[in-house]
Amino acid sequence: MANPVFQLGADDSNGLRANGQISFANAGVALEALPALRGPIAIDLAGVTEADSAALAVLVAWAAKAQARGAPLRYLHAPSSLRNLAHLCDLGGLFADAPGA
Repeated sequence: MANPVFQLGADDSNGLRANGQISFANAGVALEALPALRGPIAIDLAGVTEADSAALAVLVAWAAKAQARGAPLRYLHAPSSLRNLAHLCDLGGLFADAPGA
């Protein structure tokens, strides 16, 4: 079985846009997709079609990499399934545009 398709690329607002699926099958590929960051960056997650707990782990790892490089990272437009999973793991503050954030 082929790995799910995932892409991370530039968007129209000088940020990044994630598209496709992030799952256990391709979490390693997704983890390595984050480019070297310089300065603040926003990643639009609206194009993520499916995500499991491995996706949440990738987002946490990306945030840790960005913090280590001194490049603030924000996630925007996360799918509700990913928000719910983050909330269950007490990581709801991961998403910049979360209600109440």
